[in-house]
Amino acid sequence: MASVIFIDNQDSFTYNIVDELEKLNHCVTVYRNTVNKQTIIDKIKTAQSEGNSVVLFFSPGPGKPSDVLLMSQLLSTFKSEIPIIGVCLGHQAITEFYGGVVGLAPETIHGKSSRINLQEHPIFAGLTNPFTVARYHSLVATKVPQSLTVIGEVNDLPMAVINEKDKVLGFQFHPESVLTTEGATLLQQSINYLLESER
Repeated sequence: MASVIFIDNQDSFTYNIVDELEKLNHCVTVYRNTVNKQTIIDKIKTAQSEGNSVVLFFSPGPGKPSDVLLMSQLLSTFKSEIPIIGVCLGHQAITEFYGGVVGLAPETIHGKSSRINLQEHPIFAGLTNPFTVARYHSLVATKVPQSLTVIGEVNDLPMAVINEKDKVLGFQFHPESVLTTEGATLLQQSINYLLESER
């Protein structure tokens, strides 16, 4: 079980992801993205001092990554120290933080399932490949920096990226959606992998 510090980017999908994480027996604490950075830092330090394994999670949300400075601030503070996972807007924030570019997708996708191609990676162990996922986005990473490895894609668009050294993982798709097959398995395997790489 992990202590998940969850940054809510004021999105309707937030509590779907929270519910999924809680079903996986993780302890989730939710903070709006308007909270002071120091509040999050203090919460993480407290959880660590109590011997908990901590994961920082960035939710989907409206707008563009640069609208939410908190995510880049927390990436600066905690990358390589604790695992960080971002979904949709969170994934885009990770891409921009490492020097990538986020722009308009070739088409706006809202509630559509896509079959994405997965690279061989432990977080995808046992999952169907191509992997059916739910997509809700008008923006996409148009340029991925060398510091991020693309481990899932569809039509040359990055759907999953990782920085192994920093323990930072991003999904453009929504693993919590009913349209994503085996999404709960993917979330659990991702958290397990990132926590194991911490040791």
